[in-house]
Amino acid sequence: MTAVLTGIGLVSPVGDDPAAYWAGLLSADSEPVPVTDRPGMPTGASAYRIPEPEPGSAPADGSRYLRLARTAAAQALVDAGIRPGAMDDGMVAGLFLGTGTGDSEPAEALRDGRRTDEAGAWWPYRSAAGLADEFGFTGPVQTVSTACAAGAYAVALAVHAVAGGRVDVALAGGVETVSRPALASFMRLGAVDPVHCRPFDADRAGTVYGEGAAFVVVETKERAAARGAAPLATVGAGGWSCDGSHLTAPEAGGVQALRAAHDALDRAGFRPEEIEAVVCHGTGTPLNDRTESLVVRELLGPRAATVPVTAPKSVIGHSGGAAGAFSCATAALMVSHRQVPPVANLTRADADCTLAAGTEARPMRPGPVLLNAYAFGGNNISLIIGPVSS
Repeated sequence: MTAVLTGIGLVSPVGDDPAAYWAGLLSADSEPVPVTDRPGMPTGASAYRIPEPEPGSAPADGSRYLRLARTAAAQALVDAGIRPGAMDDGMVAGLFLGTGTGDSEPAEALRDGRRTDEAGAWWPYRSAAGLADEFGFTGPVQTVSTACAAGAYAVALAVHAVAGGRVDVALAGGVETVSRPALASFMRLGAVDPVHCRPFDADRAGTVYGEGAAFVVVETKERAAARGAAPLATVGAGGWSCDGSHLTAPEAGGVQALRAAHDALDRAGFRPEEIEAVVCHGTGTPLNDRTESLVVRELLGPRAATVPVTAPKSVIGHSGGAAGAFSCATAALMVSHRQVPPVANLTRADADCTLAAGTEARPMRPGPVLLNAYAFGGNNISLIIGPVSS
């Protein structure tokens, strides 16, 4: 059975729906801002932020994290023609949510004295259950926390659940908000660029944190056709691997990352020479960019010089556990629009990162897109997002 994406929902620093997000990627115009509105933040912390809503314009229930998740998830369901909270009789729906730190806001508020009620404060991964209950899901509900690859893992798990008949439809994605633990961790590791997130640039000095929520709806092509839904793209089962070589750094030779890419291609039924674009993990950290460049060159051979690549983090920052979900949504939009967004902040290309990264949007030939997501602990995953055949 072919798994397809039938809905996309996004809340990002450059737009709060898929159309605005796509326009933001194409314009490649965004700036990190100082984080001064959260108590206890590290000195000098900055991030790509989602603007706070006007007072009184946002529902008071739930944390900011949950509000972002709810908004993006509901968008994806509506885009797929499914009304949140009013599932069709007999439809079994599952939810797979990727996140790094989870909803840390209640615990942080308790820590700095903004709240005194400990109920639920130390349960940062509760949001998936809450969303599933709110939307009336009766299938499996799973939170995935494989660090910065979690969002892509969530989508892959959704594909497995749909293909295996465990669910009729699955909502999958990732959520992350700016938090003290996340920012402090990146800064303590010396992995933060003080200027921009600038993947593949010779002067890059690390990543810059971002935030947001991205969800997709996954179902079989046959199920989508039966309910009259128009698929946006196909999605393969994904290829997974683990370096196991270092707590935070990727294995420099990229052996396991390359294995994940080959497995993703095999499971999706494509060959490396059919890939028409790559959505890179592209964090802007020197070793990660260098390793991913090596992997893409090994996979594509001479075509690596011409197959266009993009790096969403250059525009929206590194949204941790949501990053892989943003990459999945980006790849689906690329397939739909047949266009590759530019890599922002690329001024002087690193000689060790010789990929076809452009500073302007470029047309894309019809065909599948490879996306990569890598994470602390050596978690690697690649997915193939392709066009829908008639």
